[in-house]
Amino acid sequence: MTTGIVLAGGQSRRFGSPKAFADYEGRLFWERAHEALLAGGCSGAIVSARPEHAGRFGGADVIMDLPEFSGAGPLAGICSAMKLRPADGFAVMPCDMPGIGPMEVRKLLTLADPDADVTAVRTKDHPIPLFSVWSGRLAGRIGEALLRGERGVMPFLASVETEWIDARELNPDLSVFRNVNTPNEQ
Repeated sequence: MTTGIVLAGGQSRRFGSPKAFADYEGRLFWERAHEALLAGGCSGAIVSARPEHAGRFGGADVIMDLPEFSGAGPLAGICSAMKLRPADGFAVMPCDMPGIGPMEVRKLLTLADPDADVTAVRTKDHPIPLFSVWSGRLAGRIGEALLRGERGVMPFLASVETEWIDARELNPDLSVFRNVNTPNEQ
């Protein structure tokens, strides 16, 4: 079974307020990601959040970074979720890509290489490493990298067996994969 992870613990510096709670077409960013993961075929969904926001996610299963990884970016959220809620696989989705819906999640899960450590999405010009499927067996390797001070997602993906899927296989409208960094980009 694959568990979803909504990455909602970022600083949101450019956005000016926590992105997870921004409205997009009548739903909060985090709600859209959470619903997309569940409706797209995940057996459950976890929200990785900052401690000060933990109580703002309704009835969702919310986790914070483990103390040894606290504040170390998206890899810390992924690793903490894997260690706190073990599963065979994890579909990872950032909260700030509100255009991604259940269809894209379903297709990603279907196309994910079961033998790869990570299956991630890319356009012709840009990787989208945080819309991806990760093997649950990676928790230890991610934790070791973080403890060595290695926080970058792309360098980590380069160190494991990563398969890349063309985003057009999930949706030919590449605008759905747009990352929202400022309020006027909504």
